[in-house]
Amino acid sequence: MFVKIKDNKFYAYTGGKEISKEQPTIVFIHGAANDHSVWSLQSRYFSFHNWNSIAVDLPGHGKSD
Repeated sequence: MFVKIKDNKFYAYTGGKEISKEQPTIVFIHGAANDHSVWSLQSRYFSFHNWNSIAVDLPGHGKSD
Protein backbone atom coordinates (compact mmCIF):
# COMPACT_ATOMS: atom_id res chain seq x y z
CA MET A 1 0.00 0.00 0.00
CA PHE A 2 1.18 3.54 -0.70
CA VAL A 3 0.75 6.42 1.74
CA LYS A 4 1.25 10.08 0.81
CA ILE A 5 2.67 12.42 3.48
CA LYS A 6 3.53 16.04 2.60
CA ASP A 7 3.83 15.29 -1.15
CA ASN A 8 6.10 12.28 -0.51
CA LYS A 9 5.00 8.76 -1.39
CA PHE A 10 5.83 5.97 1.08
CA TYR A 11 5.36 2.24 0.63
CA ALA A 12 4.27 -0.27 3.27
CA TYR A 13 3.91 -4.01 2.70
CA THR A 14 0.92 -5.52 4.49
CA GLY A 15 1.64 -9.21 4.06
CA GLY A 16 -1.01 -9.60 1.39
CA LYS A 17 -3.95 -8.78 3.67
CA GLU A 18 -6.13 -5.72 4.25
CA ILE A 19 -5.71 -3.75 7.48
CA SER A 20 -8.45 -4.47 10.03
CA LYS A 21 -9.38 -2.20 12.95
CA GLU A 22 -10.26 -5.25 15.07
CA GLN A 23 -6.77 -6.80 14.95
CA PRO A 24 -3.55 -5.85 16.76
CA THR A 25 -0.84 -4.28 14.59
CA ILE A 26 2.87 -5.02 14.31
CA VAL A 27 5.26 -2.72 12.40
CA PHE A 28 8.55 -3.90 10.89
CA ILE A 29 11.30 -1.34 10.18
CA HIS A 30 14.34 -2.31 8.09
CA GLY A 31 17.96 -1.34 8.71
CA ALA A 32 20.43 0.47 6.47
CA ALA A 33 20.70 -0.61 2.81
CA ASN A 34 17.50 -2.72 2.98
CA ASP A 35 13.79 -2.33 2.24
CA HIS A 36 10.48 -3.93 3.27
CA SER A 37 11.42 -7.23 1.62
CA VAL A 38 13.74 -8.25 4.49
CA TRP A 39 10.54 -8.73 6.53
CA SER A 40 8.53 -10.63 3.87
CA LEU A 41 8.29 -13.96 5.69
CA GLN A 42 7.56 -12.40 9.08
CA SER A 43 4.98 -10.02 7.61
CA ARG A 44 3.09 -12.81 5.88
CA TYR A 45 3.18 -15.01 8.98
CA PHE A 46 1.62 -12.35 11.21
CA SER A 47 -0.85 -11.29 8.50
CA PHE A 48 -2.18 -14.83 8.24
CA HIS A 49 -2.34 -15.23 12.05
CA ASN A 50 -4.84 -12.44 12.82
CA TRP A 51 -2.47 -9.47 13.01
CA ASN A 52 -2.15 -6.33 10.92
CA SER A 53 1.41 -6.48 9.62
CA ILE A 54 3.11 -3.41 8.18
CA ALA A 55 6.68 -3.49 6.80
CA VAL A 56 7.65 0.03 5.76
CA ASP A 57 10.13 1.31 3.20
CA LEU A 58 11.93 4.21 4.85
CA PRO A 59 12.50 7.37 2.77
CA GLY A 60 14.93 6.74 -0.08
CA HIS A 61 14.59 2.94 0.15
CA GLY A 62 12.60 0.42 -1.91
CA LYS A 63 9.42 1.88 -3.37
CA SER A 64 9.37 5.04 -1.19
CA ASP A 65 10.37 8.48 -2.46
